[in-house]
Amino acid sequence: MTTSATYPSSDSRGFPTLDAMLPDLEKLYTDIHAHPELSMQETRTAGIAAERLRDAGYDVATGVGRTGVVGLLRNGDGPVVMLRADMDALPVAEATGLLYASQATATDGPGNSVPVMHACGHDMHTTCLAGAAALLAQTRDAWKGTVMAVFQPAEETAQGAQAMIDDGLFERFPKPHVILGQHVMVGPAGSVGGRSGVISSAGDSFQIRLFGRGAHGSMPQASVDPVIMAAATVLQTADDCLAGSRAHGGRRGHHRRIAGRYEGERDS
Repeated sequence: MTTSATYPSSDSRGFPTLDAMLPDLEKLYTDIHAHPELSMQETRTAGIAAERLRDAGYDVATGVGRTGVVGLLRNGDGPVVMLRADMDALPVAEATGLLYASQATATDGPGNSVPVMHACGHDMHTTCLAGAAALLAQTRDAWKGTVMAVFQPAEETAQGAQAMIDDGLFERFPKPHVILGQHVMVGPAGSVGGRSGVISSAGDSFQIRLFGRGAHGSMPQASVDPVIMAAATVLQTADDCLAGSRAHGGRRGHHRRIAGRYEGERDS
């Protein structure tokens, strides 16, 4: 298990330099990546998160919604800002060839032994929140209010957030004025993007039914081929989703063909 680090200051306000933080955070990231855990099984990752929060001076509660972790850092009057990261990994075999590639296996809900990999960036999310929590703890002269660091289990199975809420997340702890989360996405390294309002917090779905018309094999020109229609529709929809992603803050689109119907999902 990795341990926390104290970072040297770089200016009169005591802000740690990013360069000073990166070696420790890189070690944390590679450690979490090499030791992924399935949804609702994130005991090791939760332990690391809790240890880092305690070492930074946070009041820490563990086992919230089974494996969730909540850390509170009170710093005078001001808003309560909740920072959230997800911790769970996926039942995927890693084939990246990285020196810190996962070799982990676990038992899933139905009792099957499966490989496990951080294939959705939650190792990076956990690392980012650990780093942000440490930075905020060391720069209390620059802000007022309460930081509420939440390490959430089981995002991949859509269980963890509800489990934490059902376990009293907003009754046992201060109700936040704002909730900030993040997700790694394709883009230039070192850049951060965002938009006002709600983002990446829900999913939209739709169905498209296409009707063709049959014809004799000797007269294909008289037919309306639904396969060609469907292919054109999928390509156009994908292009529209990509255009929307560029214009509206990076929404992602996914499409699939199921039993002759074309369905799509778009994160909003």
